[in-house]
Amino acid sequence: MEDFRYRRLAASPRKIIEINPEKDVRIRIFGRVIDKSDGTIVVDDGSSTAQIVTDIQQIDAEGVMHPCEIDDMVVVFCRVLPLEDGYELRGEIIQNRNGLDMGLYKKIYEEN
Repeated sequence: MEDFRYRRLAASPRKIIEINPEKDVRIRIFGRVIDKSDGTIVVDDGSSTAQIVTDIQQIDAEGVMHPCEIDDMVVVFCRVLPLEDGYELRGEIIQNRNGLDMGLYKKIYEEN
């Protein structure tokens, strides 16, 4: 008999404006941190902004943890929690993308 393994759903890439709390469980958002306070960051992905509840720090390319700073480019892996009116995003992983070539990124992902 095969051992049971807990598996997470994949985090689907989403624009903030496309988030549907009835269908989305885990998502990932690419954007810029425009505000932060205790336990939350606000990310702007160009389509809209989202407040993300998180107490975790971002991980850089070397695996080192750093606090999020305003104007950082990040990818945030989130859990979508439906509410009576809207949803709440809970950050699970934050990856730093400050050194990303934005021209190449747009060529690959936004022109398809």
